[in-house]
Amino acid sequence: MPQKKSYRRQKRGLSGAFIAMGIISLIYSGVFPLFRFFDYAVLAVIIGVVGKVWRTASQKAHQKEDDAYEKAELERQLEQKKKEDAARSAREEAARREAERAKATTGDPAVDSLILKGQQMLQQVRSENERLPDPEITAQIDAIESIANQIFKAVIEQPQKANQIKRFMDYYLPTTLKMLVAYRRMEEGHVQGETADNAKARIRDSLNLVIQAFTKQLAKLYEHDALDITTDIDVMETMLKQDGLIDSGLHVRTSTGEEKKVNG
Repeated sequence: MPQKKSYRRQKRGLSGAFIAMGIISLIYSGVFPLFRFFDYAVLAVIIGVVGKVWRTASQKAHQKEDDAYEKAELERQLEQKKKEDAARSAREEAARREAERAKATTGDPAVDSLILKGQQMLQQVRSENERLPDPEITAQIDAIESIANQIFKAVIEQPQKANQIKRFMDYYLPTTLKMLVAYRRMEEGHVQGETADNAKARIRDSLNLVIQAFTKQLAKLYEHDALDITTDIDVMETMLKQDGLIDSGLHVRTSTGEEKKVNG
């Protein structure tokens, strides 16, 4: 980059010098006669001096402009890096807190081993995230990490749900990690071409699907809990009605999400 700018400065100084030399030549030939070789020699010396002075002055002026631009660009890059480092640190801290919350043991060695395996894969996912500068990919990976940690937390709280995440652990999470590794390798290798571009686009689209799938997986882990509690609510409301502890005409929501009127 500095060599290219230096070349541009030389080119601009040279073109300006040619213009100045041409003007001096016209003025000199209009004032002094050019009959002898000596006259041309004097003109050549004058043109050379003017050209050199002009070129030097022009290059210094442009160099100041370029130096000011380079300084401003460097400051902008440093500020951008500072912001990126701060954002990365915030993501790492959030991921660390999530992982800490998911470290509790269940008392079941098989489930604890499953959770540990999942956390190790998430650590690899996080490592790939740190090596990818793409903000779009970073946001997607952050979402995947957060949802996956919530899935592990749900299993830690209720180890009997471990069987529900078997495919999540055996296929979905490892395949997600494999996609990120492939994307990172193509980025670091500066792989060009239609095939590579299509592959990276497919990975970005697939990560959105992964986020949707992981979100549904998390919802399924709590699905029976939601049904159980709504059933308990239905029973309690019926008992309250029978005991005359709720007003006649009160509307309540059933386990299916519909509203019904409770008659007195």
